[in-house]
Amino acid sequence: MTPASRGRAAPSPTPGTDQQPSFGPYPWNAPRPAIAVDKRTLTREQHIQGQAVLFRIRRTPRFLQPYLEGRYDYLLKNQGLIAANKFLMLTVHQRLLPRIEAVMSRNGMNEAYSTHLINEADSYRHLPDMTDKSLRKFAGRLAGQLRETYELLSDAAIAEHDGDKTVLFDDQVQAQIFGQVAGMTHALNVTPLHWQAYRKGKLTLRKAFSSVSRLVNDEWWERQLKAQRTRWREALLIAIGQVNLNIAPYASKQAVREVHARRLANLEYLKSRELENVQTGERFDLIDKVMASISNPEIRRMELMSTIAGIERYAAEQGDVGLFLTITTPSKYHPTRTKGKGDQKTAQFNRSWDIQAFTPKDGQRYLVGLWSKIRTAFKDQDIKVYGMRVVEPHHDGTPHWHMMLFTQRAQRQAVIEIMRRYAMKEDGQERGAAKNRFDCKHLNKGGAAGYIAKYIAKNIDGYALEGDIDHESGKPLQSIAAAVTAWASTWRIPQFHPIGIPTMGAYRECRLIRHISLADSFDEQVEAVRAAADVGDFAAYMQAQGGANVARDSQTVRVARKTGDELNEYDEEVQKVVGIFAPHLGETHIHETRLTEWRIVARAVDVNVLTLKSGSAAPRSPVNNCGWGVRNAGANRPANPPKQAVTQPDEPHLGVIDFQDDEIVRSLARFLKQDQPKPQRTQRGYDPQRIREPAPSARMTDEQRQRLPVVKAEFLNQGITLMPWELEALVRGAKLTIDGVTHYLPMTNEWAFDEREVTEQAN
Repeated sequence: MTPASRGRAAPSPTPGTDQQPSFGPYPWNAPRPAIAVDKRTLTREQHIQGQAVLFRIRRTPRFLQPYLEGRYDYLLKNQGLIAANKFLMLTVHQRLLPRIEAVMSRNGMNEAYSTHLINEADSYRHLPDMTDKSLRKFAGRLAGQLRETYELLSDAAIAEHDGDKTVLFDDQVQAQIFGQVAGMTHALNVTPLHWQAYRKGKLTLRKAFSSVSRLVNDEWWERQLKAQRTRWREALLIAIGQVNLNIAPYASKQAVREVHARRLANLEYLKSRELENVQTGERFDLIDKVMASISNPEIRRMELMSTIAGIERYAAEQGDVGLFLTITTPSKYHPTRTKGKGDQKTAQFNRSWDIQAFTPKDGQRYLVGLWSKIRTAFKDQDIKVYGMRVVEPHHDGTPHWHMMLFTQRAQRQAVIEIMRRYAMKEDGQERGAAKNRFDCKHLNKGGAAGYIAKYIAKNIDGYALEGDIDHESGKPLQSIAAAVTAWASTWRIPQFHPIGIPTMGAYRECRLIRHISLADSFDEQVEAVRAAADVGDFAAYMQAQGGANVARDSQTVRVARKTGDELNEYDEEVQKVVGIFAPHLGETHIHETRLTEWRIVARAVDVNVLTLKSGSAAPRSPVNNCGWGVRNAGANRPANPPKQAVTQPDEPHLGVIDFQDDEIVRSLARFLKQDQPKPQRTQRGYDPQRIREPAPSARMTDEQRQRLPVVKAEFLNQGITLMPWELEALVRGAKLTIDGVTHYLPMTNEWAFDEREVTEQAN
């Protein structure tokens, strides 16, 4: 064979045609022209500049690097070195890195208070990249340092007063110690409890102890640092443009995933717990009670809509007029600005944001301060307004307020002028301020609830929004409800707030009093409040409570609270809701609505439903967890005795629970975890002179597999359809109880032998 004939040769073209020879089994396999890649090289100066930018990218938080390096690698592969270097210099160097550094500087350690915690500066700078395990260790170190500082300051105070330890119970001494210990936490951007009371000189001994007990607690610091880590990460993603209408409106994809995972974990926890009556022992599924409360988004939405409809009916009865107002923040609070209209609208970086790198939480603080000034102006001019406030984000996460307010017709114009003046007071001359910062629409009679319904559904569960398009992001409103709720959860911004209406707590407590008249035990005024709440007539409830803008002490019914018998984990007295009282009849005249004491316990497991019995008495796991010392003492001795699934009766009860408060739910979880046995992490004994016996295999034998179809057919003849796991359990030797009848199969002996065969072989 000649060299020219070796290997595969391309097929020759068909005679008489101009067809080119194919280079594959199909015509579409023919070679195609290569993608045009700019093969120009960089100058030495350009190369050095690009490498410097790449070095700066390596110094950013690790979770950000894939966003920056991924685009660079794509351009380098598909468009060449020139395009990739251009991206580094024009986009990363000029736009992204300054924004990242601004966020890192704003969230970094406060140098004015970092004297005592300067050794933790490097760890705190890496907080956005910390895992839960590293964060837990960091929280422990911080709590330990603060505990040591408090003890040193206490010893110094005792020594200063000639060894008199009672000096620690003096308010002034504790205030001085608290000022030094609590001041250290400001280095980590944490404001301790009762700090404002200390600043005003009103800090008491009890308040100081309550605050310090948190500062020296590992779990308290872990919660604080986790919340900071979440907001820090989201602020960095906002800075690089991952939160806007082009990519992910309202909240980053990472934030949506984290909130979704956290809610699934909470749901699994609720499913694994029950509510137990302390007196009778009666139990109910905890998840059913939670879903029947306002923690259920559907019930929460319906209550809000009923409340708004009641406010509107009350306004119609009083002859008041309605306004729908929108207030937003100045341009410097917005990370991006929009360009174009309709489908062509895109988001671009806003340079005015780069200076201070405000977060959505900063924007909310601005709006809260603005509303405080507006309320003061209303009070000075004796203007009364009432209604509901809804907070929702722009596409880049910046909050803005929608307010449904009612007022007297003669005061309507004054309300508009005051709110417009304060809304335009800061940076009111900037471009677009007159159009976007403040907007007011007059509400027609009977249209207020329908006008605000879309905003309520958008901020809760997207109910009845099929086909509606969000004007912010251009996406269906129903699909973005998850992003809006994730935004509110990440930045801890309350979405709904009543203005000038009677307390909602008394309304909910009165709804618990069903078919019981309070006219005899109280009076007709209290009964009118209860009756209105019982039928869900919020307009009548407002009227019976005294109307809108009535001081809380002057309302007909208020919530009654009492101090619990037990202290919380920080040695503080806990106020529990017990019912209602009427201020005009005295605070001691109480109607209790919560007579039953409940506690959260683990769900009991019914071990009689399925009892597994191993034929070989082998362990369920292929791993033998017994130490060699235990085996030497007695190989067949059982391990720890079985524990009861029901909570012990000496466990302290938790009383009434507010499942809307995330802090309370987390405290309950920590309380339940305290009684759970901790895993033994000590090293097990090991005898190198003794060979470990291998554990039996968990696989089914061939004989057991052959019995599966036979057993299945036998049960089908009896009208019983078994699940695959039930079949396998029966074949392995388990007992299965169905409708009160216990079924089991005789175990086959793999080592059985025929006596005749043995006898013949013996002879």
